[in-house]
Amino acid sequence: MNETAKKKNNKPTLPVWGRIILIIIAFLFLGGFLQVIGALIAKIPLMQPSAFENLSMNQQLILQLSTFIALAVIVYLFRKFIDQKSIKSMGFTFRNKVSDIVAGLIFALIIIGGGTLILYTLGHLDFSNYQFNQETLFRTFLFFLLVSFNEEILFRGYILNNLLTTRMNKYLALLVSAILFALFHAFNANLSLVGMINLLLAGILLGSTYIFTQNLWFPISLHLFWNFFQGPVFGYSVSGQKIDSIATIELTGDNLMNGGNFGFEGSIVCTVMSLISIGLILYYYNKNQPFPTRGND
Repeated sequence: MNETAKKKNNKPTLPVWGRIILIIIAFLFLGGFLQVIGALIAKIPLMQPSAFENLSMNQQLILQLSTFIALAVIVYLFRKFIDQKSIKSMGFTFRNKVSDIVAGLIFALIIIGGGTLILYTLGHLDFSNYQFNQETLFRTFLFFLLVSFNEEILFRGYILNNLLTTRMNKYLALLVSAILFALFHAFNANLSLVGMINLLLAGILLGSTYIFTQNLWFPISLHLFWNFFQGPVFGYSVSGQKIDSIATIELTGDNLMNGGNFGFEGSIVCTVMSLISIGLILYYYNKNQPFPTRGND
């Protein structure tokens, strides 16, 4: 079989929008089914919706693991039988893995830590107590590790990756994936207009390196440490969800500044920090113009 025939045989069987819509539907269906099983294992009373409002970290871990299993199965099937590409080609190359993980940690620390310092200095928040529980911190880290893998594999690794295979401009592809990412969080508790804008900017920030490198390690790391510093360390709500934390935070000023009950992601300071970070990343990559480091198909 010649190379031309091989390429034709490896062509995806569905158009890109069909694949994206279908994987979202499949994820919601299988993810929901496995979460029901996870809820039964975690002994969460399914007939009491209010029971999901005060879950223990162990229960949240089980639900998030159920979601990860569902996503792993669906992505494997889609990549193998529909996209006809490898999982590695989504962005799991090992080149620059360590440096990308470190870069994600640094960006998260600067944005969340720096933003918190600004808010504290301006009198929009205070800290009233500190407590350290090593076991709880480890569990929350595992929880947000699963969250980061789930959301980055779906929105950057699959959706943005597929959009980049079309004739669509890479910046438009980035915006589309960021809009879908923001809509995915549209029903989060205590969501505000600023929070929704910041979720959109977060989607752009998380995908800002991917459109150049097609490597998932930076967005996974940034997503993980963004959530980890925001919730378990500094004590904010994470996208409206309250998490056990080292610091107990007291919101003492304007909610438009400190984010209110939605957390730092509802803060206008987050908006500014995110825009600056996006600008710096896009400037760097446009100046250096690196070639994409794709995985093998």
